[in-house]
Amino acid sequence: MQITIRNATLLDIPFLVETIIEAEKSGTNTLSYSTIFGLSEADAKKYIALMLDEEVDDCELSVNAFLVAELNGETLGAVCAWIEEAEGVSSSTLKGNLLRFTLPNKCFESLTKISSLIKELHIDYIPKTIQIGLVYISEKARGKGLVQELLNKKIQQLQQDNQEVSEVYVQVFGHNKAAIKAYEKVGFETIESKFAKSEEITNYLPSASKIVMKLNKK
Repeated sequence: MQITIRNATLLDIPFLVETIIEAEKSGTNTLSYSTIFGLSEADAKKYIALMLDEEVDDCELSVNAFLVAELNGETLGAVCAWIEEAEGVSSSTLKGNLLRFTLPNKCFESLTKISSLIKELHIDYIPKTIQIGLVYISEKARGKGLVQELLNKKIQQLQQDNQEVSEVYVQVFGHNKAAIKAYEKVGFETIESKFAKSEEITNYLPSASKIVMKLNKK
């Protein structure tokens, strides 16, 4: 099976939208775009596509942050990663600006009411490090080593132009044992855990805990 790994383009946006949705759900039925912003899944997909189309770099809603894997023209998986604050602006700020620019004002009325709750699981990204936003592999392509292949390729790509950047991190919801195991398999280890004070947070996010994992240097 000869799989091609390449940079994502605007033509990949439909697959990238599905990738982001699955990553946000993190193995559950809880989609934060719906629970936090009061959007249907169909509307969430529409707005995510619009944000990707803006071509803002250095955050999880950037087409340029993605590599995709394909076989015979069919896209099978994707990885999203960037260098945090590469241009001096945090990815959280960039994503926040995109959300504000794209989503209807009414979406932020519900966010205001629960913002303090959501912040209970917020962990700041470390500037000038590589941040893995997500890795997604379609069911038919799992178990074939694509996670490691995508991660290695993306990390090498980022470090090629930024040789002073060496540390690689990923944040994962604590319940997502499959994702944690997949990252451990390619050399990540848990360095930090954070737990929400209230179980109510699971009404809005897939888990009441989050962990930070760091890639071990070989």
